[in-house]
Amino acid sequence: MRLENFFTHYKKQLIARQKQVEEAILGGLCKSWEDYRYLTGKLDALKQEEQELTDLLRKTELDDD
Repeated sequence: MRLENFFTHYKKQLIARQKQVEEAILGGLCKSWEDYRYLTGKLDALKQEEQELTDLLRKTELDDD
C-alpha cells in the first residue's frame, strides 16, 4: 500500500470517528457533565490528530518535489 493511500484511509477513519462523537454529543447521549467533557476532549483530540496527519502529508508531498 502506498503511503498516500494509508494517509487517505486513516484520515477518512478519523473523520468518521469525529462524526460519531459529534452525533453522540448532539444526540444527547451525554448523561453528565463529565461525559460531555470526555466527548468534547475526544473530539478535540481527533481533530488535532487529523490536522497533524494533514500537515505530515503536505510535508511529505513537498519533500518529494
